[in-house]
Amino acid sequence: MKILTVALLLVVVGARAQNNLEHFLRTAETNSPLLKEYANQLSSSSLQKEAIRSQQQLPQVSLSAGYLFAPFFNNNGHIVSATPDPQAIGYDVGITNGGLYSAQISVEKNIFNGPLIDALTGTQEIQEASINHSLSMTRRDLHKQVTDLYLQTYESQKLYELGAETAGIMKDLLRVLGNLVERGASKQSEYLLLSIECEGKTIAAADARVQYATNLNQLNSLCGIVDTAVVPVDSVFLAVRADAPGFAFAKKYELDSLSALVQQQLFETKYQPQVALFVNTGLNAVELDNIERKFGVSAGVSVSIPLFDGNQRSIARQQNQLSLQSIANYRENFAIQVKNQRKNALDRLEAQRANLASLSRQIVGYGQLIRITENELRLGHVSMIEYLTVLKNYTDLKKSRISAEADVQREITNINYWN
Repeated sequence: MKILTVALLLVVVGARAQNNLEHFLRTAETNSPLLKEYANQLSSSSLQKEAIRSQQQLPQVSLSAGYLFAPFFNNNGHIVSATPDPQAIGYDVGITNGGLYSAQISVEKNIFNGPLIDALTGTQEIQEASINHSLSMTRRDLHKQVTDLYLQTYESQKLYELGAETAGIMKDLLRVLGNLVERGASKQSEYLLLSIECEGKTIAAADARVQYATNLNQLNSLCGIVDTAVVPVDSVFLAVRADAPGFAFAKKYELDSLSALVQQQLFETKYQPQVALFVNTGLNAVELDNIERKFGVSAGVSVSIPLFDGNQRSIARQQNQLSLQSIANYRENFAIQVKNQRKNALDRLEAQRANLASLSRQIVGYGQLIRITENELRLGHVSMIEYLTVLKNYTDLKKSRISAEADVQREITNINYWN
């Protein structure tokens, strides 16, 4: 029996562990289609780097074949010839060579192209870094959205619990007051008034539960969870992370600068000598006669050296410097914005914590007052209206504290978002 009890307890604890903030954050990351897309982009970028190395470092081998038929007429019976009779009719042999029979394998390899490979690979690495940054920022935004909605869900849950608790208090008091009315110790009108208020609080608690269920459903939808059960979520207490304002956001400007530099590096490679080695082997003939002896091989080197481009190189460098200057200006301005955002959030957090402390002190005092007033109501020393007024103020204070607690957590979320 003890073993069964422990097993059931573990099941319950395990089930509740699935309703905390960390669970929703992990599930949201796992199910996010945008995060999956970024992962696919990273894999694609890795393949692109392999393609660059394959294209620029390995020799390119190709097979080509062709047949050109250029007949001659009035050529002593020879339709195809590389030396037609002067009286023959047909295309100029200097253009057609009398025909063409070709089947060749070509091998070509670029050499001295290390700077180009470095520039192309660097471009791809910057793109990967940008994808990683986008993935990180998307995860950050997703965490912010999930946390905000989780706090909203938890707040609505606490408001529902408070509403249910208040309705329960009134129902208990209503039974007590009913007994007093039967004994003539209390007025019928006060019982009727309490009955109306009790019904109103019951309806309000039901509405609060609907709101909680709606928020929980939205949270599940955001995280990609297929679940319609209305279950309680765990409390959450966030802490302000270490001060590093805007570091993650500033990464974007660093990557923009690196991208501008590597693009300039890639542009500069066009001014370096382009050298390629090539080898061809196979069949190359213009006549069928002795075609079996027309197999051969050829090799060579091609060199291209740019001499003058109309100062395009200088203009591109100046444009790149202007781009870098603009990026630096945006980064400096954004750093100021982040600093101000964080300072304002810290100021609001301090004010909200002070407000929460004040509400907690008032609730302690009102808790004593409500117990005194309830006893006096039972003794007939205060009216039902006076008691309900005190109870309403007490409930409103509790609602305010629930909202204040959520506001503190939300402000911490905002501060951590900008860190």
